[in-house]
Amino acid sequence: MIYVRAILLAGTTLALMPLPSAEAQEIPQDTAEPAAGGEIVVQARKRNERLLDIPETISAITADTIRDAGISSLNDLGRQTPNIILNRRQDNEPNVVIRGVGAFGNTQGVGFYIDDVQNFTDQSASVEDVERIEILKGPQGTLYGGSNIGGAIKYVLKKPTDVYGGEARVEYGGFDTVNAFAAVNAPLADGFAVRASGYYNRTGGYIANTLLGGNPDQGTEWGTRIAIGWQPTDALDVQFSYRHNELSNGGNVYVTAPETDGSAAYRRTVDYNTDVMNKRRVDGGILSVAYDLGTVELTNVTSYTRRKNQLRWDLDYSSADGITAFNGDRDKASVFTQELRLASSGSGPFDWLVGAYYVAVDNRGMTNNLDLLVGPDAGGPQFIENYNNGDTIERQYAAFATANYRIGSLHIGAGLRVARSAFTGRDYNVPLSVNVNDTTVLPKITLSYDLAPDVMVYANLAQGVEPGRVNVTTGTGGAYKSERATSYEAGIKGSALGRSLTFELAGYYIDYKRRQFETQFVNDDGAISEEVTNIGRSVSYGLEGGLSYRPLPGLTLSASGGWLHSRWKDADALYSFVPVDGLTVPNAPSVTANGSIDYRIPVSDTLELGLRGDYSHMGKFYWNILNTSRQKAYDIVNLRASLGAPDGRWEVAVRGENIFNARYYNEFTADVFTVGEGLGAPGMPARVMASLSFKM
Repeated sequence: MIYVRAILLAGTTLALMPLPSAEAQEIPQDTAEPAAGGEIVVQARKRNERLLDIPETISAITADTIRDAGISSLNDLGRQTPNIILNRRQDNEPNVVIRGVGAFGNTQGVGFYIDDVQNFTDQSASVEDVERIEILKGPQGTLYGGSNIGGAIKYVLKKPTDVYGGEARVEYGGFDTVNAFAAVNAPLADGFAVRASGYYNRTGGYIANTLLGGNPDQGTEWGTRIAIGWQPTDALDVQFSYRHNELSNGGNVYVTAPETDGSAAYRRTVDYNTDVMNKRRVDGGILSVAYDLGTVELTNVTSYTRRKNQLRWDLDYSSADGITAFNGDRDKASVFTQELRLASSGSGPFDWLVGAYYVAVDNRGMTNNLDLLVGPDAGGPQFIENYNNGDTIERQYAAFATANYRIGSLHIGAGLRVARSAFTGRDYNVPLSVNVNDTTVLPKITLSYDLAPDVMVYANLAQGVEPGRVNVTTGTGGAYKSERATSYEAGIKGSALGRSLTFELAGYYIDYKRRQFETQFVNDDGAISEEVTNIGRSVSYGLEGGLSYRPLPGLTLSASGGWLHSRWKDADALYSFVPVDGLTVPNAPSVTANGSIDYRIPVSDTLELGLRGDYSHMGKFYWNILNTSRQKAYDIVNLRASLGAPDGRWEVAVRGENIFNARYYNEFTADVFTVGEGLGAPGMPARVMASLSFKM
């Protein structure tokens, strides 16, 4: 920890020193390639830009880092950047909070994207065939719309190219884990290429069922993707991709854990009397057409995704013959998106972008339609068909525009989005149908100044909104309002020492109103129910910074850290009739940090040794609004050693994950059935993975 703090302090000092000037780099048109000097090009603002030229906090994780750091899930991804909690819920949905904005459970607040398309169906799918991952912090409502109030996470997938090639990887390790991946790229004609990829992942699980035996968290996931690129002329670029993935695991596997002094004991055992399962199947297609008209470029992006989900959950979480939930007949969700935008091209001092967007999401919630089997220990036997019996229909319409103007070293940017969201929630048991409609205006303003060709200071103001909706699974039909966050950020970012050093430092203040939170309670039937409601206003402010330094060829040192102060600031805010003003916001650790050392050592003309270490620190934080349940601070250390060809043609590697066996929970709900006992999802224990990979 002292070492990480020292690196951060050095980075802050260097950030304030005068820096040598350098020639500005031309941005390549193929976003899969870095700019000269190894700099990363991103599309965070829906056009090709150097990461260092964007006046806001963005983390870009490249394909090499994804491989070397062993990033294969949301849990791994969340440890790569500070001031964020990101993991996969036990029902296979994501939990994500950035800078204290967002929430666990059925409220999200952070959008997930596959290229330019928001993903509502399989956000927790395995990280495969990815060129890079972009994490955008702060409200992204102007360009990305609703459900991006805390930020956005973009998976930029590999596209077909005009070069024959392929790659394959297989790894095996602890808890009987097998991961396999293969991809092939083939140009089939002039301007026409295809990329096909597939993966298979299996884990034996690490949570034991002491009653039935086995591991209820065991699971398999596999998927395929076909991507087609067609460029019949220099001006026209057509990209189409289709993905299919299937997941089968226990789903909703939570351990019961007693709490002492506000902290839960770590457990990895359950005693379910039900063989639980969760199966998900997703099919999705994305069509992107870009046409260069000379001074402007027209882009159209259309997508359609369909998800089918089946589940069998033990909702009493015990050996009792109590309550088992099954999905009902309505087990499908569908998503349609359409975006059309027109953007200026060229390198003049003025650039602009205008667009229109539409999305239709039907039944995104997996538990809208559930059947219950009530056993003798819960007053049965009784089968309740359509215990949850609701439908949800979401529609969003938006128009948006951004513009940037450069006056010498000064850059001025502004954006505006006008959006209309319409949500209909129907509960057929009551029966009732409730509509929630919102019209929002989301502005963004940025100012930046180039202290040197590769160093800028900046400030921005942005707003984001999470639309209001209706609870359809509790029989109340209760509607909750939209929440809104206003973020102020200022910082410095750049590179120095011949671009061997990159750094950033940012401070922020976020005013967060009408916060949406999921509450869980045991209803009259003995089953756990969930309902979303507005709590009140909170305020977050803090600092975060990072640096990456290449002192020697083959050696890269990276570190980042963040400090966050996030509190309720609302004298009228109540939770369970208890005032929350002044309490700490859940899932908002005050200190987070991470660092890595990556060293490539030539052994001979045909061999290269790779050594890598990754460290992440998660500070103490509270699980619940009333601050009675907390996660203690913990540290995770991963180590990796590899031997392979210097050109990456082949590699064998061994990776140790969580080598000191830190004990922690990815999520925890306090006082579920009784005070002092909650439900938790234990984090991954220590394990070792060995891998073999090829490229051609």
